[in-house]
Amino acid sequence: MIALAKAGAGFVFTVIVVLQVWVVPGIVDVVVGWVPELVGLRDAGVVLTGILSLCVLAALVCLWRLLTRADHGRLFEDGAIRGVDALIGCVAAAMIVVVVGCGVAFGAGAGNRAVLLMTGLAMVAGLGVALILGGLREVLRQAVLLQDQVAAGAHA
Repeated sequence: MIALAKAGAGFVFTVIVVLQVWVVPGIVDVVVGWVPELVGLRDAGVVLTGILSLCVLAALVCLWRLLTRADHGRLFEDGAIRGVDALIGCVAAAMIVVVVGCGVAFGAGAGNRAVLLMTGLAMVAGLGVALILGGLREVLRQAVLLQDQVAAGAHA
């Protein structure tokens, strides 16, 4: 199952890179065609989308490393907790990028209620993911502590 999860993460990583390089600029051009007030924000849109993609790619690398730890039977070590912390950091960074994007849109006079709604939905989704990861981090921390206690008892 871990091999399948790693293959899926690798596939998603590759798709995101391909989309970022070849598809996103075209999509931004289409959106600019639909919403003329966004013409001046084309480059900012491409850059912010790129940064958001980097957040997702970094999260996939963290996930890959955690899966590798699990595959080698080393998931319940302190290093895994740092991996989950990095995932939470990726989510926080992505949420910041979304807020900055909203600010850029409103600063250029292109923001409207739909932008606020999408930003709000993205923030709720990001917060939900961060809370789930925070809960999983605590479960992992407890498992590491328990494993350390068991190992200490076996050596006594």
